[in-house]
Amino acid sequence: MTTKPQLRLSEIEQKVLDVASEQLGFPRNQISLSDRLIEDLRCDSLDAVELLMELEDAFNTSLPEPSESSDPVYKTIFTRQPFRLADLTELVYLNQGTGTPDRSRHFRQPKVAMTSTESFSFTQLDGRWERNGSTKSNLFESVETKSSYPQFRRRSDGMRCIQIPTADEVEIGSDRPDAIADEKPKHIVELDAFLIDAEPVSTTAYCRFLNSIGEVPDSYLTDWFVLDADDDRNIHMLIRKEGSEWQPLPGCEKWPMILVSWYGANAYSLWANDKLWLRYQDESHTDAGSYLPTEAQWEYAARGQTSQPYPWGSESPSQDRMRFGFHRKSIRYDVSELPLADVNARLGMSLFGLHHMAGNVWQWCRDWYDAEFYQRLGAMHRNPFNQTNTRVRSERGGSWVGPAQLCRSSYRRGRTPLARGRCLGFRCISSVRDLQ
Repeated sequence: MTTKPQLRLSEIEQKVLDVASEQLGFPRNQISLSDRLIEDLRCDSLDAVELLMELEDAFNTSLPEPSESSDPVYKTIFTRQPFRLADLTELVYLNQGTGTPDRSRHFRQPKVAMTSTESFSFTQLDGRWERNGSTKSNLFESVETKSSYPQFRRRSDGMRCIQIPTADEVEIGSDRPDAIADEKPKHIVELDAFLIDAEPVSTTAYCRFLNSIGEVPDSYLTDWFVLDADDDRNIHMLIRKEGSEWQPLPGCEKWPMILVSWYGANAYSLWANDKLWLRYQDESHTDAGSYLPTEAQWEYAARGQTSQPYPWGSESPSQDRMRFGFHRKSIRYDVSELPLADVNARLGMSLFGLHHMAGNVWQWCRDWYDAEFYQRLGAMHRNPFNQTNTRVRSERGGSWVGPAQLCRSSYRRGRTPLARGRCLGFRCISSVRDLQ
């Protein structure tokens, strides 16, 4: 029996650089193995999926998502921070001869047709938030609801917020066969009551934030969402400045705000809760430093107190339940063709009445991402969140780009806080103390 000769690492390095140069649009002499995929090459999830598939084709090898691999060495390399082309080259080297994977075939299947979905009334506001003297004591107004979970509307942005009850025992993580190492072990935590946005923050609400705070240094906007002039993702920026006003692109008013960094999400979360948004980098880790949900809060809000794969239970995902798996190999999108669902669409619904707790867009969380956090005592504390700086912030929920398994409620991953993507958004939390 003969086998194909294994390529040397140096041979793979040169070919990886060739493929990356062509796929990402960088001149070959301006790209190197030390380049970081997110920070230097401006890769988001969509770019990364396309690059991985091109490399699979070029080397006839399998480069699965970490969730699809049982090899701990593979997962360790894949989750290095920062992740460089040299790391990607190492993965190709170690996986020679594995053949084209099912994942690539998934992205080559016929394009999924978007189906119409029911929507809740859209309540997020445009314009500006004009504070008055009573705002501090009256940030929320009660909303009549048939649900058993109290609902309020935040005056700053018009967002509907659901009160998630105190829980003495919430199952966090997973021990299911399809769980990966960073989801284990499943453990019990206690969580105090909190409010959480019923929907991801929309382009409309984000423009309200920008218009309300007035002129800010360009460096802030660059931290939050503004891309370099030569970044090809600019064609998918859903908001623009018309004169002195930020506005959503026509037709995108109800879409989630995407291409927003963790800093841009956190600044909004502080502003929406009438806190000092200038502290958007959350260097103090105090309660007032961020109003993004912790991973534990997000997971509890997604699926309730009992561990289950998806917000609705164990039933298999489908397009009428959540927005997932829409991307196909080599498809290019005009901005109007992005397969995003309106934030108020009844998709990814949790038992608390939250929209898009699975699919549509990934959502930033407050924690620093640590693959081993659940194995530490801090994960068992009341109201846990990881305060140790790992240079990577957590994100949850999956998106329209990838497969269903990434949308599981316990699935974890992280990105550098300056990262932004066409399938990455956010929602906020609020304190029940502010109801008084």
